[in-house]
Amino acid sequence: MNLNEALLLVRGSIRALTTYHLEPEECSIKLNQNENPFDWPEEIKEEMGRFCVQRPWNRYPPFIPDALKNSLADYAGTARDGIIVGNGSNEMLLVLLLSFAEKGSPVIICQPTFTIYRLLVNGLGATAIPVPLNPTLQYDLPAMCAAIAAHPNALLVLCSPNNPTGSALDERSLREILRRHSGFCVLDQAYVEFGGFDAMPLLGEFPNLIITRTFSKALAGAALRLGYLAGNPAVIHEINKIKLPYNLNFFSEHAASMLLRHRDLLRKRVALIKTERDFQYDFLRTLPFEAVYHSEANFILVRCREKSLLVDALKAAGILVRDVSSYPLLDNCLRIGIGTPDENELLRTTLRSFFSGS
Repeated sequence: MNLNEALLLVRGSIRALTTYHLEPEECSIKLNQNENPFDWPEEIKEEMGRFCVQRPWNRYPPFIPDALKNSLADYAGTARDGIIVGNGSNEMLLVLLLSFAEKGSPVIICQPTFTIYRLLVNGLGATAIPVPLNPTLQYDLPAMCAAIAAHPNALLVLCSPNNPTGSALDERSLREILRRHSGFCVLDQAYVEFGGFDAMPLLGEFPNLIITRTFSKALAGAALRLGYLAGNPAVIHEINKIKLPYNLNFFSEHAASMLLRHRDLLRKRVALIKTERDFQYDFLRTLPFEAVYHSEANFILVRCREKSLLVDALKAAGILVRDVSSYPLLDNCLRIGIGTPDENELLRTTLRSFFSGS
């Protein structure tokens, strides 16, 4: 067998995918990945280090991470038996697609949104049904209702607040969707600590609702690669059958529990990020962008005719932002994360200089 023959044995739906890739670039200020700009205090890291020294590395972590699940149930306000924890919310999304999507089955996805959804749908051989956002990049509720009526029992994947637009569904709209929808709804709420409606209270009312969350954003644990999903315990029992055993390492499990114990510090930092975001939004609207979009997340989307020149100017100042102009409806758009107050001030200074031509 030659190499070409071997490659043809890979599923066609996988070979047809475009690789998810982020070009590695070195800059002192990273506003391109929606991370929490505040690291955890050294004393918390030292406590974690002592645990790692004492804990045997030759033993598996707990088969069921009960301590973490109990902490998450308290933090998120949901049932412990309705939670699955995994290696980032991306793994949780894969588990859900494996549970609900079959070859050729319809999966309704609003666009533009997080590109991983469509990558997973296409890779599994399911059929993506795109529903565009409206011209102001908000959710188009009539179009969504039309799509779920045309595709009964389809899987519906939503992101609220949405990445990369920052738009969010309110409680009334989400309730209307869930009342009409006859299939499962996966609601990615990776950014909900920064704004938008927290849908956890709806889990007891709608057994077809599954919510995914992450430690990578508000919880400042991107390096841990830890996420979780929540739903009706009976539904979660079935989904758990396809989750790989021991999918969470001991370090991430214990570190996540530690972060949740320090949630008061987390809340203060999230409040500061939200204040900085709102200040940054007001500032960006004073500049000659084509559009600045209101955001409920920890980033702001802007549209700029001089997008490429602006990206280069920001890189020259040591600032990375995310070019999302290849997404549907996002021509000339950049996604700008919220950094520390000093980082945000440097961004403002650089933008003033760019638009003044100095």
